[in-house]
Amino acid sequence: MAAAVAGAFLLGAGAAQAADLPVVPKVMPAEVKAPDPLIGFAFYSAYATDYNFRGVSQSNLQGSYQTFFEAQFFNNFAYAGFYTWQTRLPTRPDFEFDLVAGIRPTFDKLTLDLGVIYYFYPNEQRLINPFTGAFLTTANTDFIEYAAKALYQATPELLLGANVFFAPNYLGQHTEGTYASGTLAYTLPATLFPFLPDWASGGFTFSGEGGHYFLGASKTSVNGFIGGREKFASFNLPSYNYGNVGLTWAYKNLSLDVRFHTTDLTPTQCFQLTGDFRGNINGGTSRWCGDAFIGTIKWQGSTASPGVYAEPGGFLNLFR
Repeated sequence: MAAAVAGAFLLGAGAAQAADLPVVPKVMPAEVKAPDPLIGFAFYSAYATDYNFRGVSQSNLQGSYQTFFEAQFFNNFAYAGFYTWQTRLPTRPDFEFDLVAGIRPTFDKLTLDLGVIYYFYPNEQRLINPFTGAFLTTANTDFIEYAAKALYQATPELLLGANVFFAPNYLGQHTEGTYASGTLAYTLPATLFPFLPDWASGGFTFSGEGGHYFLGASKTSVNGFIGGREKFASFNLPSYNYGNVGLTWAYKNLSLDVRFHTTDLTPTQCFQLTGDFRGNINGGTSRWCGDAFIGTIKWQGSTASPGVYAEPGGFLNLFR
């Protein structure tokens, strides 16, 4: 059966990189503390050996360049920004472009993030069987997702999180998609790395995520046509469990991450979910949802944590 989904997953939301740690600013005396900024920003540029979104490869198990920029208003209470991701999907979009906006109210150790994400895949091309004329992908997989996230600083070292993402028209499939997960991030003590110099031993964080994707029944032309009140046949998309665990090392504006991703999707379910083009000639299977080790190198900064940009030597201080 042709895949019911064109495979245009994201990751969004900015979406769901495991356990990004907020920067805790130093507390200054009230008489010298600077006023909260009305406008700030955050950005990153990254390269990953695979773009994996909630357990599924979006770049055909190949490398992916990624960027992010966000404007923050009223001391990061409100935000708006975008992500770009290099993809290799069945509908062959030029790339993935995600628009994000929302608010981040803070209550002592608890930070909430209530936002909306629009996933845009420019210049998609429907894949059609050249022999039968049957549709193998949908024509448009753009969609909107609503996000609710919470982070709780349980201890100075331990950060706990919970996330819920809801899409009323998941990947343009005319069905709902809900992803719920929990995260944790633990800053490792420098004493665990006595073999490293002082400047490198204190930047390690262990983090992980576990979640479940609840997916409904798609109703698109890919499933075939039926008569009666329904125009298209329906196909039950496979819901699944997903998890990742990894180690991140950060130094000033640079971070390196090595992470293991896994799902409980079978190769057949993976093809049904993603529409991986290889499945049309290999018996209906895909490797896009299998276990994967992925490395990421990222250059990042923000007005809250400028790193080398706040130092007199600028970029050269990365090497000191």
